[in-house]
Amino acid sequence: MPARLFVAFCLGAMLTCTLPMVAEAQSDGTIMVPNNDPEIAAAIAKARSTLPAFWKAVAEPGQGEEGFALKVAIKDGGDTEHFWLIDVEREGDKYVGTINNDPQIVGNVTAGDRYAFAEADISDWMFMRSGKIVGNETMRPLLKRMPEAQAEQYRSMYEAP
Repeated sequence: MPARLFVAFCLGAMLTCTLPMVAEAQSDGTIMVPNNDPEIAAAIAKARSTLPAFWKAVAEPGQGEEGFALKVAIKDGGDTEHFWLIDVEREGDKYVGTINNDPQIVGNVTAGDRYAFAEADISDWMFMRSGKIVGNETMRPLLKRMPEAQAEQYRSMYEAP
């Protein structure tokens, strides 16, 4: 399966934040969590702290490394939704990428849009190494909120630590 399609498929349970929602899986695979969820906040902090490893891999991909993507928070009024962006480019402190999810909450973007963002908007990163997920820290706390069979499928996709 091409990396771009795999990224879109394996990240179907995207992180969507909106304050009044409770953490629960929706019928489309989206997992809604409140903005102040401490596990997600910790995962975002970890992803941001390891962002230099992502940029290094983008600049000099190792053997079997492909499918580079960033998760970016996009706001529309009082709502925030996190999208995976592919084909990400960085020039100094300017970033742009292609939205790779259909919006569920915000209405100011659509899948396929090129979107400019700031580093502060980045909430996660990931890529594939020899068919296994590297990064994608925000998925990890969501695993316990999914049906067990689905969670086990995602766990098997991660590269061993």
